[in-house]
Amino acid sequence: MQVARNLLGKGYEKEGQLDKAIELYEANVNEGFEGNFPYDRLCIIYNKMNRYADVKRVLERAVYIFENAIYKDRGDKQSKLDKFRKQLEKANENIT
Repeated sequence: MQVARNLLGKGYEKEGQLDKAIELYEANVNEGFEGNFPYDRLCIIYNKMNRYADVKRVLERAVYIFENAIYKDRGDKQSKLDKFRKQLEKANENIT
């Protein structure tokens, strides 16, 4: 279901229907999706919309998921966690 939402959201983005894409990506973020796709896409969309508080919220959720929900032996866990932490640090600088 979550992967299908991501694919549908990607299609909505291509059609310029960002509100529909956001809704689908947000559902996956709220459910703790264990991949980077919806977090990355929402950050891109929200940055373009100057919705920096939303960028920060999504990145905080991504860091939480990759710290707590992703199993420790997953090969890409640390690199993605580091990326999200760096983006969150930058987002915090932009908000303050």
